[in-house]
Amino acid sequence: MNTLQTQDLNGMMLEYVSEKESYDAFAQKLKVLLSELLDAAGIKYHSIVARTKDSESLYQKVARQPNKYRSLADVHDLTGIRIVTYFHDDVKEAARIIENEFSIDRDQSVDKSTLLDTTEFGYLSVHFIASMNEQRLALSEYGRFKDHTAEIQIRSILQHAWAEIEHDLGYKNPNSVPAEVRRSFSRVAGLLEIADQEFVNIKRQLKQFEEETVRQILEDPHQVRITSDNLNYFIDHSPVINQLDKQLVTSHLMLDSDPQLINELIRMFHYVDIRTYGELIDAVELHSPLAIQCAKVMPNPFLPRQGIGIAYTCMALTIAGNDEHRIDYFFRRFYPELRNVKEIVGQLQTMIQPATLQEKNID
Repeated sequence: MNTLQTQDLNGMMLEYVSEKESYDAFAQKLKVLLSELLDAAGIKYHSIVARTKDSESLYQKVARQPNKYRSLADVHDLTGIRIVTYFHDDVKEAARIIENEFSIDRDQSVDKSTLLDTTEFGYLSVHFIASMNEQRLALSEYGRFKDHTAEIQIRSILQHAWAEIEHDLGYKNPNSVPAEVRRSFSRVAGLLEIADQEFVNIKRQLKQFEEETVRQILEDPHQVRITSDNLNYFIDHSPVINQLDKQLVTSHLMLDSDPQLINELIRMFHYVDIRTYGELIDAVELHSPLAIQCAKVMPNPFLPRQGIGIAYTCMALTIAGNDEHRIDYFFRRFYPELRNVKEIVGQLQTMIQPATLQEKNID
């Protein structure tokens, strides 16, 4: 490197140090904006990481190719964003959003997957060199980043695992390692690519199952048997269950149903002879007033989760049956830690008696 190039490099480094705060702000602004865009599109992602290039890394990069980097404007990755999605089909969706929302330097951007031959396996990722588009630059919060660009990488979590391990092993030049090692890398890359596709297939199958289950329950609930596989979807989509849950849980925090609650509900259904969703809907509609009274007297054994109203419905149904043996077994089986069961049940029976009589008179 000659004296003039050294002076130019030193000038670039001084400029970068003085502007570093601006690049840091740009990185954080991009991270927030991308999070909002992906959330709005319903794309779930593992992480969004923002960084600005440290001074030493910049110095080494420019020093290696001084004729290529004449100014900071020639260095496109001073700001870097890495988006890691759970599924590889979301990589394309995220890429589409970025193409629509930012100005893209097509000459500097690349889809790594297109560089592989059909017989090759390896690193798959989308790299964009992007800047704010004119619409955003017209806004005061983005206007000061007019001359800033960023490298935005998008990859699936398995692609990310491949890239991180490859980097950790120092696998930069395939020609510099033995053929057997290259074959091992190729096998692993192929397995990861298959796994990536299979996870997408599983996601699609689960979505199809959910949609089909909801459709069947809506069309003919008395023909659909309750299972641990479909109960969670019913709880999420049933307005009857959601309304009862909201009446029972005063907290604004309502957690999703979990396997523990689902399995316990399935056991309760078998005990109270509820087998189909039609029977469950009928029970909730008939006994929800009693379930609410039970919730007022009985402590909640679960965290406030979706579907908790069904547990109280099963309790109300059991107590309304007025069978001492069934009531005793219900509480010993599902509430073994509860003390003073007889007193509590007696209090509940007193509270629900008018409602029970009213239901019987209607019948």
